[in-house]
Amino acid sequence: MMAFFNYNLFMVFLMRHLFTFTLILFPFICAAQGNFYWQQQQGANGNLLGGSLSAGVNDNSAIFYNPGALAFTETPNVSFTSDLIGYTIVDIKNGAGDGIHIKMNTMETKPQMVAGTAFKLDKKNFKVTYAIINLLNSKQEYNSQNIGIDPESNALYEGYFNYKSSVRNDRFAVGTTFRVNDKLGIGITHFVDIKNAQITNNTNQTWSNNNEITNYHIDYKNVRFNQVSILWKLGVAWLVNNNFNLGFNFETQDIRLPFLSKSNLIRTLDTKDEQGNIHKVVSSQEKIYSKYKHPFTADINLGYHTNKSEISCRIGYFGPIDRYGIFGMKDEQSVFAPQNVEFGQYWVANKQIVNIAIGFKNRLFDKINLLSGFRTDFNNLDDRKINPTQENILSYEYWDLYHISSGVEWFGPRFNVIAGIVSDLGFSKGDPQLVNLNARPYKELNDINYNTEAMYLQFNLVFGITYHFKDRTQL
Repeated sequence: MMAFFNYNLFMVFLMRHLFTFTLILFPFICAAQGNFYWQQQQGANGNLLGGSLSAGVNDNSAIFYNPGALAFTETPNVSFTSDLIGYTIVDIKNGAGDGIHIKMNTMETKPQMVAGTAFKLDKKNFKVTYAIINLLNSKQEYNSQNIGIDPESNALYEGYFNYKSSVRNDRFAVGTTFRVNDKLGIGITHFVDIKNAQITNNTNQTWSNNNEITNYHIDYKNVRFNQVSILWKLGVAWLVNNNFNLGFNFETQDIRLPFLSKSNLIRTLDTKDEQGNIHKVVSSQEKIYSKYKHPFTADINLGYHTNKSEISCRIGYFGPIDRYGIFGMKDEQSVFAPQNVEFGQYWVANKQIVNIAIGFKNRLFDKINLLSGFRTDFNNLDDRKINPTQENILSYEYWDLYHISSGVEWFGPRFNVIAGIVSDLGFSKGDPQLVNLNARPYKELNDINYNTEAMYLQFNLVFGITYHFKDRTQL
């Protein structure tokens, strides 16, 4: 019998519980990436410290931030983190036309990460961590309508707009690390990345005189996006001295698995123009290849700590991605097929982005820490290379985000329990309207103004718990 614990029984227990968590989470793994990279952090520490953990993290979230830091994990453990309640408010002034707002309020709960680390206490140099990670979970629905009189022709105008999206990005991860010495750890995380989205965008506009429709424009879009890819994160954690640590990590671009990355889309356009001509265009694509790209990323983390406090700073670089279409379009089969195969294509172009995060942890009482953090989360859509008023895009999120967080941590011999609130603030001005529903002549159908003012506000109640299989006070 081993002095500390039976390793084989531990592995059976760990895998059994990870399988159970997988079954719990699997129904949620069905909902691609928005226009942000740091919208959601991982682990309770990561969420409340702004994600500034690349060097000093020594819990299971290191599998995401810096696998090299796993070298300094104290004991084998399992952990779970979730947003217990998330409430989102969106208000886009002039979003559906001059003076016509678009508003949204949603409330939801979502898991973030379940993970476990396994190793022998008498052989601490090599460790393995397993995790299921939710990187993004966003559900949105925008509705707007307007009825008015066209001042030029006195025609009755009716316009309706509906945009609905369910977007999700999950990863299955295995991280391995090697502790070179007491101050240096190196590691690698292997990710299977799963992106899924369902997006519906419907605009219906009609003009009529004396109950007779004179013109109409109906544009319907629906996308079911699926993509599976693999990528890697390389990390180095260096404890420079008793007070200062450094972390470096790099995340590769992804390698798409084509046989698991197929999507469906349909776009139909029905119009009756000013000459009374009726037109119909249909793009219907089934089981086409998805080609979403993940940028090369690099992080550096600086940490300074004393007996009762710790401050950390993280700088993240995200490489640019030139304009591309995310679907491998096929030839159209419909008799109403468009002249251009790109009629139904969706476009992406990512700017080069640098984000920063700052975290602070302070010992309040013997077993209680106060945690707080701040991070930027800049919108990565490169609108110099995409015209969102004329081309299909996945997300209307143009605003930059700023995340502020605060919470408390209680730690005992076997448990760490963390709870807190993360507030996300976003603002943007001068973006294109999502749609123009102002009463106007049909000839001004495609006129879009750039006079929106967007406000985004989200609150998330975060809870995390870690169980250590060994009493840490006995080490």
